[in-house]
Amino acid sequence: MDTDKTIFSNHWVVVKETPRKFYYLERRGKDSVAIFLLRKNESLPQNYEVLIRQQPLCIDNTEINGLLKLFPCPITGGLEEGELPEEAAIREVYEESGFLVRVVPLGKYIVGTQISEICYMYYADVTGIEPDIAQQDGSYLESISKNEWHPFDYLNQCDYSACQIGYFRLHNILYV
Repeated sequence: MDTDKTIFSNHWVVVKETPRKFYYLERRGKDSVAIFLLRKNESLPQNYEVLIRQQPLCIDNTEINGLLKLFPCPITGGLEEGELPEEAAIREVYEESGFLVRVVPLGKYIVGTQISEICYMYYADVTGIEPDIAQQDGSYLESISKNEWHPFDYLNQCDYSACQIGYFRLHNILYV
């Protein structure tokens, strides 16, 4: 019986080749979290804005002026070994934004049928909270990422599925 051969492996992914010469990617720690940080802003039509993390994606390594193209998404990250999704969400928020928060569940969804990754979604209202300095994980990709506050409706314009799902779920919580 032929087995798949590992072509490349690092902390996050494994690239494998099948006996029939097909290649596929396996993520380590397949499940992930997406966290929406909200704060009130009375000057906006919907009174809320959301923290958007502009970060590079591994599926698109397009460069602009010598830097990787950045894509908008909520704060995201993978679960570490033995970590509960809520613990991962709190850790990722602190690492990437400096906010120490309690998170509220927003549901979950299946990211892709090929890897069956579950993304657990959370949100937190950080109105009036001052963040610490974000520690980040020390990687190059995280070092070029940046956080920006945008009006709540911005989520509905993002291509990232967590943004779109989060927009509708948060809209039902905040405005219905």
